[in-house]
Amino acid sequence: MIEGRCPKCGARYFGWALRFPRNQSCPNCGAALKIYENGKLASEGYSPFTAEKYSLNLPSNVNKQKTNARNGVKNKRHRS
Repeated sequence: MIEGRCPKCGARYFGWALRFPRNQSCPNCGAALKIYENGKLASEGYSPFTAEKYSLNLPSNVNKQKTNARNGVKNKRHRS
């Protein structure tokens, strides 16, 4: 039997739905559940609150004239 235990509030959940990431977070506190299968820790659940943070390294030679959203310049469109 699959069991999910919340490390934060101690809530316990059972069932096959715990196999899917959508059901691997605690509805009470939002923490990622620890998923146990047959009494052994199978995996750490998913929670959007504990997801990894990503940062992008942008090149330093970006042409700033093309960033119209930042400098407020409107594109000129030609109608045919």
